[in-house]
Amino acid sequence: MNVKKYFGSFKKSNTAYLKKLINIFEKAIKPYRTYGECFFKGSTEFKYFDYLKACCLNEDPMEPEEIFNYVAPFFQNLPNWNNPGTMINVIPPVNLLSLTGSLYTNMFNPNFAEDHYSGRLLTAELEVVKYLSDLVEWDWKISHGIFTFGGKGTNLYATKIALNHALPENMFEGLNNQKCFMVTSATAHPCHYEVCQWLGIGAKNCLNAPCGETGTIDIEATEKIIYQNIEQGKTFLGFNINGCNTVEFAVDPIKQIYDLNQKIIKKYNLDYSPHIHVDAVLGWVWLFFKNYDFRKNPLNFGKESLKKIKSLSLKISELKYADSIGIDFHKTGFCPYISSIFIIKDKNRYFSLNPSKNIPLKDLSWGDFAPFQTSLELTRSASGAISALICLKSLGISGFQDIIGNLFSSTEMFRKLIRKDKRIELINSETEGLATLFIIKPDKYKHMNLSEILSLPSQQIEYVRNFNINYGKYIQNLSHSGKINFTYTSSRSYTVGNTGIKIGAIKAYPLSVFFNKSIIKNIIEEIFKTIDSFVLLSETEQLNKEKYIVDDMVYKER
Repeated sequence: MNVKKYFGSFKKSNTAYLKKLINIFEKAIKPYRTYGECFFKGSTEFKYFDYLKACCLNEDPMEPEEIFNYVAPFFQNLPNWNNPGTMINVIPPVNLLSLTGSLYTNMFNPNFAEDHYSGRLLTAELEVVKYLSDLVEWDWKISHGIFTFGGKGTNLYATKIALNHALPENMFEGLNNQKCFMVTSATAHPCHYEVCQWLGIGAKNCLNAPCGETGTIDIEATEKIIYQNIEQGKTFLGFNINGCNTVEFAVDPIKQIYDLNQKIIKKYNLDYSPHIHVDAVLGWVWLFFKNYDFRKNPLNFGKESLKKIKSLSLKISELKYADSIGIDFHKTGFCPYISSIFIIKDKNRYFSLNPSKNIPLKDLSWGDFAPFQTSLELTRSASGAISALICLKSLGISGFQDIIGNLFSSTEMFRKLIRKDKRIELINSETEGLATLFIIKPDKYKHMNLSEILSLPSQQIEYVRNFNINYGKYIQNLSHSGKINFTYTSSRSYTVGNTGIKIGAIKAYPLSVFFNKSIIKNIIEEIFKTIDSFVLLSETEQLNKEKYIVDDMVYKER
């Protein structure tokens, strides 16, 4: 067997051979590759079982060209996140410098278990923690952080540390029927409940804090819930709250929650401080605006965009009152998957996971750093830390301001133009978020506003809902076949705030750095044409409900 064909040479850099392999792979993928479209080419008719039934492992090695040609069909229907018309969810295009750093680093297979296995690459993790701590206004000399397997991982670390801090004996004895509870926002991500289930706390002991019209925690109602549960003999572990949720961009009042926490400690004479974690996987980027001159507005953001950015920046500036935060660089950091980091204000809380391994940062030398001794994962990739550091350094503060600000300005223009079609009714016109939610009104309801539609009898609301779900399927079908250059989804489950009514909302969620004012007009024109064609089609035939894709039936991004 010619091992050099698969592993290169130990006497060479292998970079040239890697480039050659990438070119061979790119050639194999070419039949499926698209550039100006939302998806790679391919059939949407695919049964996993039928495919696997025909598979068998080969006896002999395959040639590079052969194996790449074998794998290439898997790229069918892959979304193109660079395309400004790809408005599906919170998945960004990738900073190519970050990708290059991650790809090249992985050629050497470093293991972030400890520095002996990763050279000085673990420095990247410490450096990212320092920069983020500075942005949050934490003391980087006593904070700590670790890249982990995703947003769920950041919440898992936070909840476990909250449990250890309140009930340290659980590490050795388990919960032993000890009743305890966490509090989360009613508009927070479902994984907050899931991590409580995984840790044995119980999903039902992750309590919903009621939210007001803005989607943020009602402090008074939350206070009552906490008092009630403490007085029933349960141990209060802490809060897991929103630092900008997916659709509404709701940021819970962190300072008020901090003040409530202090009040609870005093009222019940607690010998510990319940943990405050902010799930800021999306919202952390507003930290880049903390020193932006909103009066002079050097990047010339529009008035409405400037107002929203300033509002979010002020809200997220309260992260300094949290005990820990979660950040996803593979969302608003434009990094490749997976690059989530959990950061904690006081490293002593983190090292409750293994107190004997808490080496003061001033005393930490190469050869001493072994994160596996406390981390959930024993083996960790370098990808997250390297790609995050390169992204931070390559874009800098002003680069992030420019990209995020442009997304806001372009989204405002998108909403302004889409309103020109009277068949479109915006649902979240006052949102501070990037997602635009709207419905297409069937002809017989086109003169009604949203409140009038929501007041219709349930059977008619269901008609409007199905109309929009079918329109969403129609768009997915057109975009997968390359007939249009945009795509967005409809939602079976979206509920209009404070109504309990599911309306089948269309969600346009732009996150491409190329989503700008110069191309939005073209997207809008295409949208209006698809509405025309869909209305005509819906009048003449019943759409096949099983044929197309709806976002609720595929993987849901946070």
